[in-house]
Amino acid sequence: MWDTLFGRVSADVTDASAFLDISILLHAIGEEEKAVLSQKAALEISRKYRIRNGRGTGPSVLVFVTAGDFMANTPIEFLLEASDANILLHYVDADTADLGDVPEHDVAFVAVGESAANLAVLENLDRLLRGWPGPIMNNAPRRIMALSRDGVAEALKDEPSMLAPAAARVLRAVVEQVASGEIEVGSVLSANSFPVIIRPVGTHAGKGMEKISTRSELSTYLESQAEAEFFITPFIDYSGTDGKFRKQRVAFINGRPYASHLAVSEHWMVHYLNAGMTQHEDRRVEEALWMANFDHDFAVRHTRSFDALHRRLGLDYFAIDCAELADGRLLVFEADVAMIVHSMDQEHIFPYKKGAMRKLFAGFEQALAQRVARMMPTPAITCAHTGKPAVYQRTEDDCLVCALAMFTGRTYEDIEAIARNCDPTYPLGGPMSHSIMRGVANSCGFVLMSSIYMLWAKPAIIGVVSPTIPNTGHAVFWDGEKIVDPGYCERVDRSYVDRCGLEFTQRASDLQPLISHDVQISYMAGAVATNEPL
Repeated sequence: MWDTLFGRVSADVTDASAFLDISILLHAIGEEEKAVLSQKAALEISRKYRIRNGRGTGPSVLVFVTAGDFMANTPIEFLLEASDANILLHYVDADTADLGDVPEHDVAFVAVGESAANLAVLENLDRLLRGWPGPIMNNAPRRIMALSRDGVAEALKDEPSMLAPAAARVLRAVVEQVASGEIEVGSVLSANSFPVIIRPVGTHAGKGMEKISTRSELSTYLESQAEAEFFITPFIDYSGTDGKFRKQRVAFINGRPYASHLAVSEHWMVHYLNAGMTQHEDRRVEEALWMANFDHDFAVRHTRSFDALHRRLGLDYFAIDCAELADGRLLVFEADVAMIVHSMDQEHIFPYKKGAMRKLFAGFEQALAQRVARMMPTPAITCAHTGKPAVYQRTEDDCLVCALAMFTGRTYEDIEAIARNCDPTYPLGGPMSHSIMRGVANSCGFVLMSSIYMLWAKPAIIGVVSPTIPNTGHAVFWDGEKIVDPGYCERVDRSYVDRCGLEFTQRASDLQPLISHDVQISYMAGAVATNEPL
């Protein structure tokens, strides 16, 4: 392949695809400086590339990427390797003026990952993608920017079901003060003593990361590192009863978790490539069982953590590295959209991995297909009580518009027009207040009441904690048979409503049996004298 590619660029110095493929090979063998030069040459010639998968008869997926190594962007080539999709790579940077030259496509995906080098690119994408008219996944550059180590720790700090160790971003001069004894560890980190984990800002895969137990060790570490800024986190002992350390990688697609890998090691710094998984059959047996039972075991145990991750991070696709603590909590090391998720392990050694990865890849393909389908005039899902198509969100704030449209059997445009008649100040595209919601319902001939009760035999608008937008509520619709989420989360089902439901809104006439029952229960539970036996 190397010889073929160099033959191509020798014959045609404008062969951008050959230069780009050469840069990939150079990255793979660790020739980073040469890889950067080859990639730069490619991007000076063209910013657009096409990868045809399989027969090439599937959807055309426009992917916004930026220059960098394998950790710069979501590895979408792996995620779609089993598909017939056409991947249309569109390179952007901090200076990209507009997106008017993007090729025709069926769905788009933002693949640029969080890093110091990518912050300006994501800032620019946030501007460029506002009001994007077509189906798109991960159109949330600012949420991707928040996936820094300290950002993830801050986002998850109040979740009781998990531990995301605080990460302090510290200048070298401050680290030197800790090493010299001039200041204590507690002055830069919630942990009051050693050991701590230190790594240079912007590094991945354990590069420059060490466990530090004394001041002298910290001084020695600084002598070997020239960086100007570091992340410091408390060391958390997550070893099992057998003394081994286990780290899981889990990918999330529209809120649904998928097993990617489990690494088992004697060392606290676990990476799949150094964990000895190839050499130790017992570790592969453990990983195989973890993958086979993931949906009914690991994912069930950590349902609340997975709900919180999707809700707090608010992305359609991302992955985490995590572990289980002895007290049952999920220990979250990091979250990112650019973690490597692949199916390249040798099948004769890891025969069980192909099935798990096929499931993950199929989930990603399905998520893209759902985005396309929701933009079509006639969605496949219909509401059981009306037989009319489900109505899906067009903005981040219009879930109540969609829920009302499905409840009343009206169109999205009908509900918007009625809302404006109820209150001329109502902003098209939401958000919609509860008072306007009831006014719209009344105009359609419905009297709505909200309560903590739910009559599951009748249609209802259900308020839940938003699974995608941090610290907000979200409206979904129950049509008497199934929950229809007007947003993009596969985790909003009956069990999610049980965990995260806030209120239920139904027709007053439908709620009459529950109202009568409530009156009866309230009477029976009236006040009693203090000396009267209960």
